[in-house]
Amino acid sequence: MKKFRRIGAIIIIILLLSLYLICFGAAVSGSEKLQPLFKITLGMTVVLPVLLYAFLLFLRMAKDRQGPVLIPPKETEGAQEGEQS
Repeated sequence: MKKFRRIGAIIIIILLLSLYLICFGAAVSGSEKLQPLFKITLGMTVVLPVLLYAFLLFLRMAKDRQGPVLIPPKETEGAQEGEQS
């Protein structure tokens, strides 16, 4: 699990850095053709970390709920004695 997180973090860092570079390049060029690309990369630099946070929050909540969904009720000693008499 630790290795999976580390690989995922490296991928996200590379993806965010590439989005920043593309966004910067599109902004500096000033070309009308690159304006949609600028808007997309600018939006993704905000959306990607939010989605990552939501995914990690979901994983943390799922990890805490790994027990059985339905737990059968425990029988008390009094109920067992009543059945025997």
